[in-house]
Amino acid sequence: MKTLQSTTLQLIQKHDYAERIKALLQLIVDDELNSIARDKVLQQNGIRRVTDIKEQSLDVILDYAEQCLEDGILTDEEMNDIRFLKIFFGIQEGDFAKNGKMSRVKKIIIEQMQKLYADDKIDANEALLKSDIQGLFGLGYAEYTDIVNQVAKQALQRGANINDLDTYIKPTNR
Repeated sequence: MKTLQSTTLQLIQKHDYAERIKALLQLIVDDELNSIARDKVLQQNGIRRVTDIKEQSLDVILDYAEQCLEDGILTDEEMNDIRFLKIFFGIQEGDFAKNGKMSRVKKIIIEQMQKLYADDKIDANEALLKSDIQGLFGLGYAEYTDIVNQVAKQALQRGANINDLDTYIKPTNR
């Protein structure tokens, strides 16, 4: 929980969020993590439901994910923190796509994959990280693989062995 609080404080300091988002994030920093406190802040800001600020909430989730992934590692605690944020903000599977956030999701994934594929090999830990990133954004296998393979194909062009890349690329019919 300390990671969630400290990272949330960093986000408040780093980003220019609307006051109502800052007020909700401050609840996390102050360890007032409950729906009663959240709903009170929403009401004080003239918001009926947490889902009414979904687009801004998704930006917070994406900012949090970027912050966590800066070091190229996604710990179990960070994954749990992001799951909590999704619950706190009422984020459902498919919300990134429904709310026009897929270009940013793809950008984050591609940046992470470029780090992972830089040595043209994916080891067991990196394969787990790839899986965690997929779950983080709630993407289906085909959708996620399409994004990952943009980077995997670059590795193949550099001479990587497909067996070392932890992916499947469908052969094209000629």
